Formats: sequence, C-alpha cells, structure tokens
Amino acid sequence: MNRPADGSAAGGEPKPEDLDLLETIALAVVSRRMTVPAILFLESTKPLSFLGSQFLYFLEPIVRSLIKGDQYRRVAVLLEDRANVERLLLAIEAREAESGDRERLAKQARKQRAREDKARRSTRGERKP
Repeated sequence: MNRPADGSAAGGEPKPEDLDLLETIALAVVSRRMTVPAILFLESTKPLSFLGSQFLYFLEPIVRSLIKGDQYRRVAVLLEDRANVERLLLAIEAREAESGDRERLAKQARKQRAREDKARRSTRGERKP
C-alpha cells in the first residue's frame, strides 16, 4: 500500500490538487452522462473503498500503458478513504445539478425562440415548412 508522506489519504484533509482531481473526475463522469451508474457504483462500494483502491493498484501496470502521469496512483490513494469517496459523490451530484440547470435553461431558450418564430410567421401569414 502506497500512501503519501503527508497522510492525506489517511483521514486527513486532502490537498487542493487532490480536490481538483476529484472535480476533474466528476466533470468527466457528468460530461459522459454516466452520473447515475457512477453514483450507484460509488454508493454501493463505499464500504469496500479500501479494497477497491487496492484493486486499482493491481490494475496499475495495465492502465499505466494507457494513462500518462501520476494521476492514476493519486486516485487510488484518494479512494482508500471513504471521506474522499463521499467528496467525489458530492462533486458528481453538484456538477450534475449544474448541468441540469444549463440544459433546462437551454431548453427554455429553444422553446422561447420557437414561440417567437411561430408568432413572427403567423403575423406575416407564413406557414411552417
């Protein structure tokens, strides 16, 4: 088991760059529209977070061929702590809420434009193509 020297995964407060990494993961999950499966997976495996992080260490040689940098190991270290799993869940839920708000506003804007176009066509006597 490889823990950082500062013990950030051992119940301590994660470093700002670790929080940024969790945010990056949350954004990636939401942008791929994988929020529900990710939340279901993380909630159901939260009690086994340490075991899951050890499995990530097991997969590291394979994944390292695909991912560059040290982020993979940082994720494994972070997910050893259930508090960080909860932080990730909260970040995913917050990003999803923001995404839903943006989508709702965009949908309202599209409907408003459609109503305006329809009103404009009806005043000029045009028909919908």
